[in-house]
Amino acid sequence: MSKGCRVLVADSAPTRLGVRMALDGVAQVCGEAGDLEGAVREARRSQPDVCLVGQLLPGGGIATVHRLSQVVPDAAVVLLACTDDVGDLLAALSAGALGYVRADVGAVQLRRVVRAVHAREAAVPRSMVRDLVDALRAPGRAAEEGLTRRQAEILGLLRRGHSTAGIAADLAISPVTVRRHISTLAQKVGANDRGELISADLGRPASRR
Repeated sequence: MSKGCRVLVADSAPTRLGVRMALDGVAQVCGEAGDLEGAVREARRSQPDVCLVGQLLPGGGIATVHRLSQVVPDAAVVLLACTDDVGDLLAALSAGALGYVRADVGAVQLRRVVRAVHAREAAVPRSMVRDLVDALRAPGRAAEEGLTRRQAEILGLLRRGHSTAGIAADLAISPVTVRRHISTLAQKVGANDRGELISADLGRPASRR
């Protein structure tokens, strides 16, 4: 990675400062933003090679990843994550991210991730690879149980306690679409409410009251 690598950082002010310090001398921070719309504006203005996006960015980290992958399709987008949850990793990859790294990662590792995605290589924590492989196999199991991949994703997020709005932001779809999928899921398993849906054994319908 040369200093010619241009990086956009979209996150809180302390994180932006930390990233700037970590990349000093090895890459150029060409733009900064504190929310989704600001990230889009900066991306259009600066045309970065790499975009680093905070998961908790106002407007939605996953939604920002999705927008940036459309606005600057040649840029590599990395989610600066708060968790090691494979569901969050899958949501980021589905939205267009090429990399996923914890926001509290050290400077050396951050430089390694930026270098990798700038070379168009995927960057995923080694500790999450096994969970990722298992999750990617899950759609096959879901299909056997009569679920589409999207339905399986939404059910997984529901089981991790995500709200309708949270699921919509994670998957970059509308809340209305999420509610429609949840209604379809409930009908498929015979659930009367979300509680029954979340606890249902997909091999058999939920019991009706």
